[in-house]
Amino acid sequence: MYEFRTLLDRFWVTRTENRELFFSLKRALPDCRRMVNELLGWNLVANERVIKLEKVPPRALPWMGIQSFQEPLDYCLLCAVLLFLADQDDGAPFLLSSLTQAVETFLGEIQPVDWTRFPHRKSLVRVLQYAQEVGLVLACDGDSALFGNDQSQEVLYENTGLSRHFPVHFGRDIMELRSIEDFEALSWEGDETEQRRRRVYRQLALAPGLYCSDQTQSDYDYIKNLRRMVGANLDQFLNGELQVYKNGAFFLMSDGERCGALYPGTRALSDVALLLCAQLREQIEQGVYPRREDDTVLLTRREFRYELERCRARYGNGWGSQLRACSLDRICEELTAYMAGWMLLDELDEDILLCPAAGKLVGRYPVAYQNGPEEVGEDEPLEDE
Repeated sequence: MYEFRTLLDRFWVTRTENRELFFSLKRALPDCRRMVNELLGWNLVANERVIKLEKVPPRALPWMGIQSFQEPLDYCLLCAVLLFLADQDDGAPFLLSSLTQAVETFLGEIQPVDWTRFPHRKSLVRVLQYAQEVGLVLACDGDSALFGNDQSQEVLYENTGLSRHFPVHFGRDIMELRSIEDFEALSWEGDETEQRRRRVYRQLALAPGLYCSDQTQSDYDYIKNLRRMVGANLDQFLNGELQVYKNGAFFLMSDGERCGALYPGTRALSDVALLLCAQLREQIEQGVYPRREDDTVLLTRREFRYELERCRARYGNGWGSQLRACSLDRICEELTAYMAGWMLLDELDEDILLCPAAGKLVGRYPVAYQNGPEEVGEDEPLEDE
């Protein structure tokens, strides 16, 4: 269902931003409510100004944050900005200097800020640019980016009034919750069957998959026993195929369908991950690295770096110029974070744990490739498996 995928893909859809899409979604809301209310247990905000699906995951993953944010301070400042906007009338103008004064007051006893410090100003710039991007505020005169270099810069904003719809409504008092784990525990409260169903659909809708482990055994059993029904429901709303294995379950979008971030994607790191996974699969099949009972493989960080070095020696001339210029350590650092985000590996203290999907999602260059730029162009596609 196109409309549901749109709600899943976007933070929200506003009437001002896209009037045609807004009313198209509004007409389709009755068809979406079974998936939203019964299967996912999410809130669906719909009024005369905005339509928003409040996507709450069963477990937090690193990539689920705001991608443009870099520091915890960014999130503190965002909360302070939301508090400031809550006191403003819809359409009311305000100056950046008024906002910075209010933010200092709100965060005084929690996370003090000092606008003479460059990192604090840059953090606020990221927050303000994000607020403009999602439509919380409009910049009427001036540029917030200039505040990063000069704290005396002034900007005139307008409050759109959408800030009141920004926070997620959990349906209960959350003042006693202190950690991510406390919020995750909410998905285990209440009727056991209902919560398990919702956890399963949330995980398959938002994350690359669900691995079978001691913690997720009941969720995996639910998918395994009701795989036909779960697959049919996901296919109806997302258009794809549920694949269930002895070590996990994955929902794969149909060819040509797009919803959220995709793997493999257009980033050069995506190609490197596919090539490295194919090489690691060969090594595992040859017995170089033993496979454990749950189909995971434990590598030391030194072994992982060694395999990446071999991969670059074999295929490096086919990588983009920017990636070829990076040091091996830099590529290794970025690649492990990227693969961890796609549940291809877990970063442990001293080791790297390869997940089963690393052996399934692999790719190779065309047969004609001989590791030379004259044989194949940089834009030559991988042959995905």
